[in-house]
Amino acid sequence: MLNRFIAAAGLAAMVFGAGAVQAQTIEWRGGSIGGGWYTIVSGAAKLLEDKVPGLTVKAVPGGGAANPVAVQQGQAQMAMSIDIFAAMAAAGTGTYQGRPAADKLRMIGQSFGDTPYHFIRAPGQTMDIPTLFREGRNIRFGGANNGATDEIALRWLLALYGQTYDSLRARGWRFQLTAYADLAAAYRDNQLDYAFFALGLPGSAVVDMATGRDGELLDIPQEVLDGFKQRHGMGSGVIPPGTYPRFQGTREVRTLVMATTLVTSSDVSEDIVYKITKAICENVADLPRIHASLKDYRCETAVANRPVPVHPGALRYYRERGWVQG
Repeated sequence: MLNRFIAAAGLAAMVFGAGAVQAQTIEWRGGSIGGGWYTIVSGAAKLLEDKVPGLTVKAVPGGGAANPVAVQQGQAQMAMSIDIFAAMAAAGTGTYQGRPAADKLRMIGQSFGDTPYHFIRAPGQTMDIPTLFREGRNIRFGGANNGATDEIALRWLLALYGQTYDSLRARGWRFQLTAYADLAAAYRDNQLDYAFFALGLPGSAVVDMATGRDGELLDIPQEVLDGFKQRHGMGSGVIPPGTYPRFQGTREVRTLVMATTLVTSSDVSEDIVYKITKAICENVADLPRIHASLKDYRCETAVANRPVPVHPGALRYYRERGWVQG
């Protein structure tokens, strides 16, 4: 027992107190396997290991709403999150009502692959989004894993139209809430009529869907864009023309957009976060090769908006570069 305690203490020292210890191991949580976040974290973990001697990064699946809690509780040292969920977790409000405030939550940067929503209508289906939720019956609907950020957003969407899972099930709806790769397989196999989830562009699951079946990306109605902005602080944007030729042709698609925020814990040492921030910012040109959605990441503006406080290690690097004053 004593030996196990000493070993565990040694690992904690490697992660949280750099000191004279050179080797450091951190766990970085992304999203569901097959999604954009998991791809980003897996690729960026390799980049960090290559650029920061002695650093080991374990990329593991996670979920946008659960990730801030994992960081707060020390189950992960870094995680992908969403601006609105990071802020709610830090304050203990909204989705996190009744939980202790995540007072250890800190950010490294924002817009680390912003995440547009995809609302997909399968061939043969004709209802627009308002009609679907107000009148649709016997619908097979796909979404992200229960508790994931985009699944919570699905519940918000249902509520905007006065619905819940139970009220729609009473009209014959069947929900598949699962990993993105499984959603893609279900869509290809003609098991879904509509789907709603968020992925960075281009989303591998959406590309996979389009390999086996036609469909259409729907514009999110203005009433939804306005409602989400007013109630949840979520922004909007577009899926550019030609991102998914089989689903949108050459038109742009209007949609909800979440700002992806890279978060860490105040328990992680300033030295480690400084090195991580430096490695990311000095290799920005390599990021789009990890995932195309990272082409717009800019360290110069990475902490212009701050849903949670910036970690001192990241702040030190940004100040050195003159991107943050004071």
